[in-house]
Amino acid sequence: MTNAAIAEMASAGPPAIKLNGVHMSYGDVPVLRGIDLQVDVGEVVVLIGASGSGKSTLLRCVAGLEAIQAGEILIEGACLQRGTTSRGERKRQLKASSEVRGEVGMVFQHFNLFPHMTALHNVTYAQVRARGVDAIQATAVARELLTRVGLEEQLDSYPARLSGGQQQRVAIARALALKPRIMLFDEVTSALDPELVGEVLAVMQALAEDGMTMLVVTHEMSFAREVADRVVFMDAGTIIEEGKPAAIFRRPTEPRTREFLSRMLSSGSGLADD
Repeated sequence: MTNAAIAEMASAGPPAIKLNGVHMSYGDVPVLRGIDLQVDVGEVVVLIGASGSGKSTLLRCVAGLEAIQAGEILIEGACLQRGTTSRGERKRQLKASSEVRGEVGMVFQHFNLFPHMTALHNVTYAQVRARGVDAIQATAVARELLTRVGLEEQLDSYPARLSGGQQQRVAIARALALKPRIMLFDEVTSALDPELVGEVLAVMQALAEDGMTMLVVTHEMSFAREVADRVVFMDAGTIIEEGKPAAIFRRPTEPRTREFLSRMLSSGSGLADD
Protein backbone atom coordinates (compact mmCIF):
# COMPACT_ATOMS: atom_id res chain seq x y z
CA MET A 1 0.00 0.00 0.00
CA THR A 2 1.40 3.40 -0.96
CA ASN A 3 1.81 6.26 1.49
CA ALA A 4 -0.75 8.25 -0.51
CA ALA A 5 -3.30 5.44 -0.20
CA ILE A 6 -2.70 5.19 3.55
CA ALA A 7 -3.12 8.95 3.93
CA GLU A 8 -6.37 8.83 1.93
CA MET A 9 -7.73 6.06 4.15
CA ALA A 10 -6.78 7.96 7.30
CA SER A 11 -8.52 11.14 6.14
CA ALA A 12 -11.62 9.30 4.90
CA GLY A 13 -12.77 7.89 8.22
CA PRO A 14 -12.30 7.75 11.99
CA PRO A 15 -8.93 6.96 13.58
CA ALA A 16 -7.97 3.31 13.90
CA ILE A 17 -7.66 3.61 17.70
CA LYS A 18 -8.92 6.34 19.99
CA LEU A 19 -8.69 6.44 23.77
CA ASN A 20 -10.62 9.14 25.61
CA GLY A 21 -9.86 9.71 29.30
CA VAL A 22 -9.06 6.05 30.00
CA HIS A 23 -8.53 5.04 33.62
CA MET A 24 -7.69 1.51 34.66
CA SER A 25 -6.76 0.10 38.07
CA TYR A 26 -5.88 -3.25 39.56
CA GLY A 27 -7.88 -3.08 42.78
CA ASP A 28 -6.82 0.13 44.50
CA VAL A 29 -3.66 0.48 42.41
CA PRO A 30 -4.10 2.91 39.47
CA VAL A 31 -2.30 1.81 36.30
CA LEU A 32 -3.69 4.16 33.64
CA ARG A 33 -4.58 7.70 34.67
CA GLY A 34 -6.68 9.52 32.12
CA ILE A 35 -5.06 8.37 28.86
CA ASP A 36 -5.96 10.29 25.69
CA LEU A 37 -4.40 8.74 22.59
CA GLN A 38 -5.19 8.50 18.89
CA VAL A 39 -3.63 6.19 16.29
CA ASP A 40 -4.58 6.93 12.69
CA VAL A 41 -5.12 4.32 9.99
CA GLY A 42 -1.75 3.12 8.67
CA GLU A 43 0.18 4.84 11.47
CA VAL A 44 2.91 3.16 13.53
CA VAL A 45 2.95 4.43 17.12
CA VAL A 46 5.59 3.18 19.54
CA LEU A 47 5.07 3.39 23.31
CA ILE A 48 8.24 3.77 25.36
CA GLY A 49 8.87 4.16 29.07
CA ALA A 50 10.19 2.34 32.09
CA SER A 51 8.75 -0.98 33.22
CA GLY A 52 5.58 -0.40 35.20
CA SER A 53 4.61 2.78 33.37
CA GLY A 54 1.39 1.25 32.02
CA LYS A 55 2.40 0.53 28.42
CA SER A 56 1.50 -3.15 28.31
CA THR A 57 -1.71 -2.58 30.25
CA LEU A 58 -2.72 0.04 27.68
CA LEU A 59 -2.24 -2.52 24.90
CA ARG A 60 -4.24 -5.13 26.78
CA CYS A 61 -7.08 -2.65 27.21
CA VAL A 62 -7.05 -1.87 23.47
CA ALA A 63 -7.18 -5.62 22.80
CA GLY A 64 -10.19 -5.95 25.10
CA LEU A 65 -8.27 -8.17 27.52
CA GLU A 66 -8.52 -5.76 30.46
CA ALA A 67 -11.53 -3.75 31.61
CA ILE A 68 -11.30 0.01 32.07
CA GLN A 69 -13.07 1.80 34.91
CA ALA A 70 -13.52 5.17 33.19
CA GLY A 71 -13.28 6.67 29.72
CA GLU A 72 -13.79 4.88 26.42
CA ILE A 73 -11.84 3.03 23.73
CA LEU A 74 -12.96 3.22 20.11
CA ILE A 75 -11.76 1.02 17.25
CA GLU A 76 -12.35 2.63 13.85
CA GLY A 77 -15.13 4.69 15.42
CA ALA A 78 -16.92 1.73 17.04
CA CYS A 79 -16.97 1.34 20.80
CA LEU A 80 -14.74 -1.42 22.12
CA GLN A 81 -15.42 -0.63 25.76
CA ARG A 82 -16.51 2.14 28.10
CA GLY A 83 -15.51 2.47 31.70
CA THR A 84 -17.60 0.53 34.17
CA THR A 85 -17.27 -1.12 37.56
CA SER A 86 -20.24 -3.42 36.91
CA ARG A 87 -19.42 -7.03 36.00
CA GLY A 88 -22.77 -7.38 34.26
CA GLU A 89 -22.13 -4.33 32.11
CA ARG A 90 -18.64 -5.60 31.34
CA LYS A 91 -20.05 -8.92 30.08
CA ARG A 92 -22.62 -7.07 27.97
CA GLN A 93 -19.90 -4.92 26.43
CA LEU A 94 -17.72 -7.94 25.64
CA LYS A 95 -20.59 -9.64 23.83
CA ALA A 96 -21.53 -6.49 21.93
CA SER A 97 -17.95 -5.69 20.90
CA SER A 98 -16.85 -9.15 19.73
CA GLU A 99 -16.80 -8.04 16.09
CA VAL A 100 -14.84 -4.89 16.99
CA ARG A 101 -12.28 -6.92 18.94
CA GLY A 102 -11.83 -9.10 15.87
CA GLU A 103 -10.25 -6.14 14.08
CA VAL A 104 -7.35 -6.15 16.55
CA GLY A 105 -4.53 -8.69 16.59
CA MET A 106 -1.97 -8.93 19.37
CA VAL A 107 1.45 -10.55 19.68
CA PHE A 108 2.85 -11.05 23.16
CA GLN A 109 6.30 -11.29 24.70
CA HIS A 110 5.91 -15.06 25.09
CA PHE A 111 5.03 -17.03 22.00
CA ASN A 112 2.26 -19.23 23.47
CA LEU A 113 2.44 -21.72 20.60
CA PHE A 114 0.88 -25.16 20.98
CA PRO A 115 3.92 -27.41 21.51
CA HIS A 116 2.23 -30.47 19.98
CA MET A 117 1.43 -28.65 16.72
CA THR A 118 3.75 -27.82 13.85
CA ALA A 119 4.24 -24.22 12.75
CA LEU A 120 1.75 -24.79 9.93
CA HIS A 121 -0.82 -26.37 12.25
CA ASN A 122 -0.48 -23.57 14.83
CA VAL A 123 -1.36 -20.94 12.22
CA THR A 124 -4.07 -23.10 10.60
CA TYR A 125 -5.74 -23.99 13.89
CA ALA A 126 -6.12 -20.34 14.91
CA GLN A 127 -8.22 -19.64 11.81
CA VAL A 128 -10.38 -22.75 12.12
CA ARG A 129 -11.04 -22.26 15.85
CA ALA A 130 -11.48 -18.48 15.99
CA ARG A 131 -13.00 -17.77 12.57
CA GLY A 132 -14.53 -21.06 11.45
CA VAL A 133 -12.44 -21.04 8.27
CA ASP A 134 -12.43 -24.20 6.16
CA ALA A 135 -9.33 -26.26 6.98
CA ILE A 136 -8.09 -26.38 3.38
CA GLN A 137 -8.40 -22.62 2.98
CA ALA A 138 -6.84 -22.04 6.41
CA THR A 139 -3.86 -24.21 5.50
CA ALA A 140 -3.29 -22.25 2.28
CA VAL A 141 -3.38 -18.96 4.21
CA ALA A 142 -1.01 -20.37 6.84
CA ARG A 143 1.50 -21.44 4.18
CA GLU A 144 1.36 -17.99 2.59
CA LEU A 145 1.87 -16.16 5.89
CA LEU A 146 4.67 -18.40 7.12
CA THR A 147 6.42 -17.82 3.82
CA ARG A 148 5.87 -14.10 4.25
CA VAL A 149 7.70 -14.16 7.61
CA GLY A 150 10.54 -16.24 6.16
CA LEU A 151 9.61 -19.67 7.52
CA GLU A 152 8.75 -21.53 4.34
CA GLU A 153 11.37 -24.17 5.25
CA GLN A 154 9.95 -24.69 8.75
CA LEU A 155 6.28 -25.47 8.04
CA ASP A 156 6.48 -28.95 9.56
CA SER A 157 8.72 -28.03 12.49
CA TYR A 158 7.44 -28.19 16.06
CA PRO A 159 8.08 -25.21 18.38
CA ALA A 160 10.76 -27.09 20.31
CA ARG A 161 12.80 -27.34 17.12
CA LEU A 162 12.52 -23.61 16.35
CA SER A 163 14.63 -20.77 17.70
CA GLY A 164 12.97 -18.09 19.80
CA GLY A 165 12.99 -15.72 16.84
CA GLN A 166 11.37 -18.32 14.62
CA GLN A 167 8.71 -19.07 17.23
CA GLN A 168 7.89 -15.38 17.52
CA ARG A 169 7.55 -15.14 13.74
CA VAL A 170 5.09 -18.05 13.85
CA ALA A 171 3.16 -16.12 16.50
CA ILE A 172 3.07 -13.06 14.23
CA ALA A 173 1.84 -15.20 11.32
CA ARG A 174 -0.84 -16.68 13.57
CA ALA A 175 -2.09 -13.22 14.53
CA LEU A 176 -2.07 -12.06 10.90
CA ALA A 177 -4.04 -15.14 9.86
CA LEU A 178 -7.09 -13.72 11.61
CA LYS A 179 -6.93 -10.73 9.22
CA PRO A 180 -6.82 -7.90 11.77
CA ARG A 181 -6.79 -4.30 10.60
CA ILE A 182 -4.73 -3.28 13.64
CA MET A 183 -1.74 -5.04 15.19
CA LEU A 184 -0.54 -4.67 18.78
CA PHE A 185 2.98 -5.80 19.71
CA ASP A 186 3.89 -6.11 23.38
CA GLU A 187 7.64 -6.38 23.96
CA VAL A 188 7.85 -9.14 21.37
CA THR A 189 11.66 -9.20 21.34
CA SER A 190 12.36 -8.96 25.08
CA ALA A 191 12.48 -12.74 25.60
CA LEU A 192 14.82 -13.32 22.65
CA ASP A 193 18.57 -13.70 22.53
CA PRO A 194 20.12 -10.51 21.11
CA GLU A 195 21.15 -12.14 17.83
CA LEU A 196 17.52 -13.15 17.14
CA VAL A 197 15.94 -9.73 17.72
CA GLY A 198 16.69 -8.42 14.24
CA GLU A 199 14.74 -11.11 12.38
CA VAL A 200 11.54 -10.32 14.30
CA LEU A 201 11.97 -6.55 13.94
CA ALA A 202 12.46 -7.02 10.19
CA VAL A 203 9.05 -8.70 9.95
CA MET A 204 7.46 -5.85 11.92
CA GLN A 205 9.14 -3.26 9.71
CA ALA A 206 7.82 -5.02 6.61
CA LEU A 207 4.30 -4.91 8.06
CA ALA A 208 4.69 -1.19 8.70
CA GLU A 209 5.85 -0.63 5.14
CA ASP A 210 2.77 -2.52 3.91
CA GLY A 211 0.54 -0.01 5.71
CA MET A 212 -0.52 -2.04 8.77
CA THR A 213 -1.74 0.12 11.66
CA MET A 214 0.51 -0.75 14.59
CA LEU A 215 0.72 0.11 18.28
CA VAL A 216 4.02 -1.20 19.64
CA VAL A 217 5.52 -1.44 23.12
CA THR A 218 9.28 -1.92 22.90
CA HIS A 219 12.63 -1.12 24.46
CA GLU A 220 14.27 -1.34 21.04
CA MET A 221 14.92 2.36 20.62
CA SER A 222 16.52 2.00 17.20
CA PHE A 223 13.32 0.39 15.92
CA ALA A 224 11.26 3.21 17.42
CA ARG A 225 13.46 5.83 15.82
CA GLU A 226 13.55 4.24 12.37
CA VAL A 227 10.05 2.78 11.96
CA ALA A 228 7.65 4.78 14.14
CA ASP A 229 5.57 7.62 12.78
CA ARG A 230 5.13 8.82 16.35
CA VAL A 231 6.71 7.98 19.70
CA VAL A 232 4.76 8.22 22.96
CA PHE A 233 6.59 8.34 26.29
CA MET A 234 4.64 7.06 29.29
CA ASP A 235 5.41 7.37 32.97
CA ALA A 236 3.31 6.31 35.99
CA GLY A 237 0.24 5.64 33.89
CA THR A 238 0.20 8.94 32.04
CA ILE A 239 1.45 10.20 28.68
CA ILE A 240 4.27 12.61 29.42
CA GLU A 241 5.35 13.50 25.90
CA GLU A 242 4.74 12.44 22.29
CA GLY A 243 5.94 13.47 18.87
CA LYS A 244 7.96 12.51 15.82
CA PRO A 245 10.92 10.22 16.59
CA ALA A 246 13.49 12.87 15.65
CA ALA A 247 11.95 15.34 18.08
CA ILE A 248 11.60 12.87 20.94
CA PHE A 249 15.06 11.36 20.63
CA ARG A 250 17.03 14.51 19.83
CA ARG A 251 15.11 17.26 21.63
CA PRO A 252 12.82 15.86 24.33
CA THR A 253 11.15 18.68 26.23
CA GLU A 254 10.22 16.90 29.46
CA PRO A 255 12.88 16.16 32.10
CA ARG A 256 11.47 12.68 32.73
CA THR A 257 11.77 11.84 29.03
CA ARG A 258 15.34 13.10 28.92
CA GLU A 259 16.23 11.04 31.99
CA PHE A 260 14.75 7.87 30.50
CA LEU A 261 16.41 8.30 27.11
CA SER A 262 19.75 9.14 28.71
CA ARG A 263 19.60 5.90 30.65
CA MET A 264 18.66 3.93 27.53
CA LEU A 265 21.52 5.55 25.59
CA SER A 266 24.04 4.61 28.25
CA SER A 267 22.81 0.99 28.10
CA GLY A 268 23.51 0.86 24.35
CA SER A 269 19.96 0.66 22.97
CA GLY A 270 20.70 2.12 19.56
CA LEU A 271 20.24 5.81 20.29
CA ALA A 272 23.47 7.18 18.93
CA ASP A 273 23.13 10.40 16.91
CA ASP A 274 22.76 10.10 13.15
